[in-house]
Amino acid sequence: MAIAMTTGYSAQTEGALLCIEAASDWALTCVDSLAAQNSHVLIDYGAADGGTAVGLWNQILDRLHANQPEAHLTLIGNDLPSNDNVALAENLALQIPRSPKPTVLVSARSFYEPSVAPDTVSFGFSATAMHWLSASPGPLNTHTHVLASGDSEALERFTAQALKDWNYVLELRSRELKVGGRLLTVNLSRDEQGRYLGHNGGETRNVHDQLHQIWRGMADEGLISEEQYRNGTVNNFYKSPTEFMAPLKDQSSPAYRNGLRLVDERTAYVKCPYRRRWNEDGDTATFAAGLMATIRSWSRHSFASAAGDQAADTVYQRLQERIAAAPSEWSLDYVEHHQMMERVG
Repeated sequence: MAIAMTTGYSAQTEGALLCIEAASDWALTCVDSLAAQNSHVLIDYGAADGGTAVGLWNQILDRLHANQPEAHLTLIGNDLPSNDNVALAENLALQIPRSPKPTVLVSARSFYEPSVAPDTVSFGFSATAMHWLSASPGPLNTHTHVLASGDSEALERFTAQALKDWNYVLELRSRELKVGGRLLTVNLSRDEQGRYLGHNGGETRNVHDQLHQIWRGMADEGLISEEQYRNGTVNNFYKSPTEFMAPLKDQSSPAYRNGLRLVDERTAYVKCPYRRRWNEDGDTATFAAGLMATIRSWSRHSFASAAGDQAADTVYQRLQERIAAAPSEWSLDYVEHHQMMERVG
């Protein structure tokens, strides 16, 4: 299963930047809680190319340096082996000239693997990354995204894989955190009304339904085979707050046994910045191109890996045409779950 963000991810994902900014208050709360140490390791799990979090890490490093001016700070960026780690290294390096002149490193392995030594991390952060699944639960037969499919059997498969992954991610992070260390996750979520990224309860079109209609249409036209159609599955899952908190309320879970505890949680909503600008300026061509690009940034690999680059390019050409034809019916609104955790002794 291929998972990879497009080149230039940060430039195409203004919404992800806004989601990170919405969690900056809790990130600073986490840093303020850290006991005085000679050094601190900070890590961004699932950072993609690192561009969307440059401002956040500016704030975090400034705050921690102000709180503990003698402490040496190390910032590590992590994503997947398929990631653009050259761009990640360049964005992390933007922190080096600034006080406190931190050490910056790239961890080139998956966030579904151990990233650093046990009892090492003072503050871990992750934004819009942990909805990707470590393994495919199998293809969908009638849709490209499980939450829009109406397929109860597939939903069970995807839910089971998502919860298995999340339990393991928290187990890994609980080992890596120091006692007293904090972990803040900012995850794409599904709220109590069933809304999630791409589905805002019917205010505008369901983006995942639109992608599926285009993909199904290409199969009907013979541009892709039926096997390629079935393999064009977006292998992610938007968990509910209850599902996110479950390992921290289950005293038998590995993360709980390792001392990871829930400090606080909330659901946050971020309206589509591309739609907001279209409401203000009415520039449909710019809106269609920008919204298409941000959707493409996280979904293109699903279609390209199933049927090749040409087929994937056709998907986004048609998507942009659809947006331009009915701009008032489009928006990509975010539903985010913020979860603050601490490792206790």
